[in-house]
Amino acid sequence: MQPNTFVSRYAPSERPARKRGKKIPISHRKTKLQTRLFFGTATLLFVVCLGFLDLSWHQFTNGLSSIPNIASKFMAISFESFGDLADGMVTSIIIAFLTVTISVLFSVLLSFLIAENITPVKWAGRLLRYLLLIIRTIPTTIWVLLAVASMGFGSMAGVLGLLFPTSSYLVKSFAAQIEETGGDTIEAMRAVGASWLQIVFKGLLPGLILPFLAILSFRFEMEVAETVMLGMVGAGGIGVLLQDYISFYDFANLGMGIVIVFVTIFAVELISNRVRSRLARR
Repeated sequence: MQPNTFVSRYAPSERPARKRGKKIPISHRKTKLQTRLFFGTATLLFVVCLGFLDLSWHQFTNGLSSIPNIASKFMAISFESFGDLADGMVTSIIIAFLTVTISVLFSVLLSFLIAENITPVKWAGRLLRYLLLIIRTIPTTIWVLLAVASMGFGSMAGVLGLLFPTSSYLVKSFAAQIEETGGDTIEAMRAVGASWLQIVFKGLLPGLILPFLAILSFRFEMEVAETVMLGMVGAGGIGVLLQDYISFYDFANLGMGIVIVFVTIFAVELISNRVRSRLARR
């Protein structure tokens, strides 16, 4: 019996390139060109932006040298206005809570009207989607300033000014969740002749409550931070006090306000993360 022999099916000159030690390219030439074009364009824009802003190196170094002096003034924290600051922080949290709560009442229904897989009228859903896009392109600060101009300074202007961007954000997020998870349910219920309201309230909404709550917890976390900042332009809350302390260079009370804001937002973020992790496990 003849021993087993291995006969190559390649001629010596036809063997694969890897046998001859050649490198196999792992990136496409077009991808390389696009990457170089991206970084080249970004570098050019960076240089143009530096020239446009006319940044001063002298001003930058002077600002760095004054940081220790400013930081020492912040260290002299005063408890004189602690009560007012705490009350202002509570007001900011309430403004954020009311804004999110009112926004939910509009956002849940509107999200089902614009979601591509469930909207009853395609052209109306797309028109509404474009309208919400326009609302999102206008900065939140502009909405708050418009509310302050029409209603005056205070918490009511803060709630009204934050209502439009918050509702637009929630509608977009809810609709994306509906489009991602509702396809099979919609198809099955349509097959048995269910109406649009039955699909929404009996088929989709029960399974979307937990994802919606996770989105709301994240938005509330953002809303508290925005309320503090927008309070400086008249939206009420602790931001009004912080703006006054900045105007009068009252660093001691300003430092206490910053501590209160930091602790509050840190606590809200921890609670929000815990809520989302609990909802994700269910």
